[in-house]
Amino acid sequence: MKKVLLTAGICAFLLVGAFEALAQKASINYVYDKGNPKPKLTFEPDATFLQAADCQEIVATPEVNIYTSYGKLQYDFGRNRAQLTGLGKKFGIVEQGVFAAGLAVVEVAWEISLNTLSHELANGKICVVPSSVDVFIGYQNPVIYVDKGLKPHSCEYNLVVRHEQTHQQINKAALDYFLPMFHDATQRIGQSIYPREVKKVDAIEQATIDLTQEYAQKLEPLVSLFKTELLLEQSKLDNHTNYEMEGRLCKKN
Repeated sequence: MKKVLLTAGICAFLLVGAFEALAQKASINYVYDKGNPKPKLTFEPDATFLQAADCQEIVATPEVNIYTSYGKLQYDFGRNRAQLTGLGKKFGIVEQGVFAAGLAVVEVAWEISLNTLSHELANGKICVVPSSVDVFIGYQNPVIYVDKGLKPHSCEYNLVVRHEQTHQQINKAALDYFLPMFHDATQRIGQSIYPREVKKVDAIEQATIDLTQEYAQKLEPLVSLFKTELLLEQSKLDNHTNYEMEGRLCKKN
C-alpha cells in the first residue's frame, strides 16, 4: 500500500513548482527469533517466567533499534519546462497557467519488524514475548529536477537549484528531529503490548505476526504526524513572499 502526499509552490518570477512525493512503504517484515527458520521454544532460567501464571503477567522490554537513510540524492537535467509541468500536473500539484522550472521529490518509507522468543511457564502455558523491534524510517529516491532549458550557472539556473536543494535540506533536518521521537514512541508502545499465549508451537509465527501488526498500528500515527509536519515545513519555503523575493534576486542582475 502506498500513499502519496504532494505540495506545490509557484515562483512569481521563475514560475518554479516544487513538490515532495511522500510515499509510504507500508510493508511489514515478520521475523520471529532471529537465526531460527522455524518456530522454536526457548527456555529461559528466569524466575519471572517460572513464577508467572499467565502471559500477561510478563512485562516485555524488547530492545528498540531505529534505522534510517536519507537516500542518495540524484539530479535530473533531462526534462524541459513543459515536461516538468506535465509531471507536476500529473500529481495535481501544478496549477493551470503555471510552468515548473524545478521539482524536488522524495519518498518517505517506513518498515517495522519484530523478533520474539517463546517461553513455557511452569503451568505449561506457552508465551510469545517480543525480544527486539527494528524500525526503519527514512527516505528513498530523492531527486531534484531542473529545467534543461536553463543556462547552467545563470542566475535563474542557480536560483532553481538552490531552491530545490533547500527542500531536500529541510527533509533531512525534519527526519533528524523526529528520529528520537520514533525511538521513544517505540519504547512506549512496547510497554503497552503484552506477550501472546499460544496453545501449540506452530502458532508462534502467527502470534509474532499479530504482535508486529499491533506495533505497526500504534506507530502509524507518528508516521502520519511526521509527514504532516514535513509538508508544513516545506510550505514555509513555498510561499508567494519567498517566490517574489527570489524573483527580485535575478531581476537585479
